[in-house]
Formats: sequence, C-alpha cells, structure tokens
Amino acid sequence: MTWICGYPDGTPQGRAFQMPDWTHGLVTEADAAGIAADLRQSTGTEPHILTVRGRLIRLARTRKDGKE
Repeated sequence: MTWICGYPDGTPQGRAFQMPDWTHGLVTEADAAGIAADLRQSTGTEPHILTVRGRLIRLARTRKDGKE
C-alpha cells in the first residue's frame, strides 16, 4: 500500500509522489515542502522529485527509529 504526498514547486499543480505505507504519520506534506525548499535554496534549481522523496523516506526512518 502507498499514500500520495505532494508539495508546491511554483506551478499551480505542484508535485506529488507515492510514499510507502509505513511512512504515513511519520512525515507530512509540510516536511516534503520544507525539504524541497531547502534543496532549492542550496542548489538554486528545482530539485528532482525522487531526491525529495528519498530525503523524506530517510526522515521517516529517523523518526521511526526514535519512537521505537
């Protein structure tokens, strides 16, 4: 199972991607937007959607390990 996570990227539709079920409740769309904004600021370009997804999954793993 998966859930859809989205974040704004300067276009009306924004961007969205699928996240594994286990990440639901550990990360939010606000986290994705923050990660994308940080990457935009550091690189000066729009980050690849899979880069944002990967960092969001890493954040979920960190938060999951902290709760167990």
